[in-house]
Amino acid sequence: MPIYEYECPKCGRFDALQKMSDPALQVHEVCGSKVRKLMSASAFAFKGSGFYITDYGGKSAAAITPDRKPESKPEPKSDACAGCPASKSAA
Repeated sequence: MPIYEYECPKCGRFDALQKMSDPALQVHEVCGSKVRKLMSASAFAFKGSGFYITDYGGKSAAAITPDRKPESKPEPKSDACAGCPASKSAA
C-alpha cells in the first residue's frame, strides 16, 4: 500500500498509509481540520537483475571483475620474526 502525504493547516504535514482505491482524506483525524493532499517524491527500489544498483552498485572492483586472484600475504621468515609474539603463538 502506498503512503500519501497530506498537509493540515494546524498540525502541518503528515503521512497516511492508504490503498490506491481509497478516496483521499478530507479531514485530519487528529484535529478535525480540512486537509489537502500533496504531491511528493515517490520512494521505490529496483529489484531483480538488469539495473545498475542491483548488479554493480556498492560492490568493490574485485567483485565486479572475477578474473583477479586474491592477493596472498607472504609468510614471514622465522629468523626475521623470532621475537614476534605472533610467531610464538603460531609455533
